[in-house]
Amino acid sequence: MNQKLRVSRFFRLPVAALSATFIATCAYAQAPAVGTGPIHDRMQAARTNPELEKKLFVLGRKVAAVCANCHGDKGHSNTEEIPVLAGQNSDYLIEQSRKYIDGRRRDTFMQGVLKALSVDEIVGMSLFYAAQAVEPQPTQSAALVEKGKQYFGKVCVACHGADARGTAHMPRLAGQHPGYVLATLQHFKKRDGIRSNPEMESITQGMSEADMKAVAAYVAALP
Repeated sequence: MNQKLRVSRFFRLPVAALSATFIATCAYAQAPAVGTGPIHDRMQAARTNPELEKKLFVLGRKVAAVCANCHGDKGHSNTEEIPVLAGQNSDYLIEQSRKYIDGRRRDTFMQGVLKALSVDEIVGMSLFYAAQAVEPQPTQSAALVEKGKQYFGKVCVACHGADARGTAHMPRLAGQHPGYVLATLQHFKKRDGIRSNPEMESITQGMSEADMKAVAAYVAALP
């Protein structure tokens, strides 16, 4: 069955069959390798060389001091529209950096910033943010969190994990600003090109605005 047909049938499945089908879709999404190219190669080199890793980490801390103007101290942004980077998977951060650089993610400011950074600076920054502890978000509505928990457990858990802490391929959602999560889901549903991911674009077609707000509240409440 081709991917387009599989996705079109996804939303007509009964709830009982939803999880199994979504796992198959998720496996398809995660099949490719983490990534290739100079940035990924440099990260792999750092992981096998403690001295290099330490050097890049220190460099990344300096880069993050500049990024703090938007992303806050140690990746804890104070603005709903700007994502928390603390605790994010370093491989995921690298891949998103590549997407900004080559235009797969659209944001003029971020594209300019990342294109100005060296390979070592991007790797170091990713290492630094990944090592930072995540701070708790403000208390979310208990009813909304519970609704989001139920939806997340049926649809999102297969790829994002029970703890929503992400992987090399999937972002950490735990502790993320609910406003940022909501806006991201809206971009996927609109297919406006600001965020591009075939699986997420398909999944969000079946999400109401209330579903999105509930999921955003739930993951924000996770440690």
